[in-house]
Amino acid sequence: MASARITSVTFVSPPQVKMDELAMFLRGDEGGGDVADIVRGSAIETKGMALNPLVEDPRTWGPARRMERGLAEARLLGRQAVGQALDRAGLRPDEVGLLVTTTTTTHSAPGLDALVHETGMRPDTEFLSLGPMGCYAAVPTLTAGRDWVRAHGRPAVLLCVDLFSPHLQPPPYDKEQAVVLTLFGDAAAAVVMTPGRDGTAGLDVLGSRLLRVPRHADDLQVHVGDRGLDIRLAPTMPDVTAAAVAAPVDALLADHGLRREDIVWWATHPGGRRIIDRVTEELGLPDESVAASRAVMREYGNTAAPAVLAVLARLQEERPLGPGEHGVAMAFGPGATVWAVLLRGA
Repeated sequence: MASARITSVTFVSPPQVKMDELAMFLRGDEGGGDVADIVRGSAIETKGMALNPLVEDPRTWGPARRMERGLAEARLLGRQAVGQALDRAGLRPDEVGLLVTTTTTTHSAPGLDALVHETGMRPDTEFLSLGPMGCYAAVPTLTAGRDWVRAHGRPAVLLCVDLFSPHLQPPPYDKEQAVVLTLFGDAAAAVVMTPGRDGTAGLDVLGSRLLRVPRHADDLQVHVGDRGLDIRLAPTMPDVTAAAVAAPVDALLADHGLRREDIVWWATHPGGRRIIDRVTEELGLPDESVAASRAVMREYGNTAAPAVLAVLARLQEERPLGPGEHGVAMAFGPGATVWAVLLRGA
């Protein structure tokens, strides 16, 4: 059976907002001082916001208006990401056999699957809508695409979109909500995956492993509330993630006769400064890999599902995997869930 090969990855962000300007805007609100403190210690300088609250403030909106606007912005960003990914892969939209869309922040039917028509794909193109899964969603999206491409021998496009700016909550802000407001940014990432037997360069998706830690399931949650999405993010998450990450990673490597030292680079989900720090300590990650995660977080914040794909794209651009070399992508999210995927250069 032919492999499923990633031949292009694109990451698209809406216009960026400087975090110190956002903190200044919120400083007069109850809890605005907590926001400013979190911004200063976050190592995030800018993030994309489809709705810039300095221009259009959604904090008083109801959930219907937030969801409607979020879907419109997500489709716009998704079209850009898919178009760029297809161009880089040298494919026409009508050559795509499957579109997989993944989002935690946009809830509608039809929703992002409308991009089949908006991007010029054939009317009989299959589509699969996944979500909500949160920050680890890119990895199961890759595995779903891999299975379809291997079974059908046709190209697929995988799209992850998450927009948090339509769901900015009103004050007062406690420290946990200040972290949420600071951390999460908007973005889309698209992946083109094709059968690997044609000899094109790229990354073969070999396998994946996950570990769920149910006793900490309440530490990270995303629910629809009276004012859009409510996010629960406990300060325990970095330690929970670090304690859990080695087991699925080592099992995944053992599945393929590999050890940690055999991995050229590690695309680690930029879920926050402490998560990057703790996972780096636990696995002994190389400096180049950690630098890529920190750079993506500094420029875009945590964009949930698209985030690890942004890191993967940056690492593959800076240090492309040669034939037979291996990389690992890891993402962490609600549940508490750790998910890793093994990649091989082609």
